[in-house]
Amino acid sequence: MAITIDGLDDVLDYLARRQDGAKLLEKQRQLQRRNTVTDAKADFQTMLRGLDRIYTAFRISNDMQYIMKYSFNLHVRPFVTNLAQTVTTSDTSLSVSGGSVSPNPHHHTAKLGIEVAEHDFDVSRLRLSIQGVDLTDAIKAEYGSFVNGYGYFPSPNTSFDVLRLLDYLHPWQQSVLLSPGLKEIQISQGDKMLCECEISYYIKYNHVDRGGLD
Repeated sequence: MAITIDGLDDVLDYLARRQDGAKLLEKQRQLQRRNTVTDAKADFQTMLRGLDRIYTAFRISNDMQYIMKYSFNLHVRPFVTNLAQTVTTSDTSLSVSGGSVSPNPHHHTAKLGIEVAEHDFDVSRLRLSIQGVDLTDAIKAEYGSFVNGYGYFPSPNTSFDVLRLLDYLHPWQQSVLLSPGLKEIQISQGDKMLCECEISYYIKYNHVDRGGLD
């Protein structure tokens, strides 16, 4: 059977497509062999206190390829203080004779009363940011609310998904959140809205296989 020029072109085009497909498949297999997945997570990590904020941080390695999971949950509690309530000294009898004090030296013992107190503040105006990118409005748009009291947010069994918030952000903000490096999470506070907070976060990302090395 004779093969026309057009038929030959079709055969060559088909073989070329198969070859390209085989190359792409092999490239993907090599990439999968070279890459691995890492989880960065914390449960009930206490956020550090600054002058007008509470904060903590995590790190995404510089060889990260893409992020697969990016979420966090907040446990907000009343602000706690430890106060010295009272100071009571013991009685000591002293006598003065011939310009000298007896007993000398003399001591007083003191009993300190310590009071641990919780203070309720309005926490509805708290704002949260990751590496300088404010996510508060995006969270409210996606979840309906942010922090509106004390407890677990968004709930005891769910988390805020950062990847779901990307559509509400500018491209440069998305780039900051999705790039490798140190990521500082902070909640801004003022003297009228103090609170304590533990954060649980989970970040899962794909990166180049380091062969057992960090």
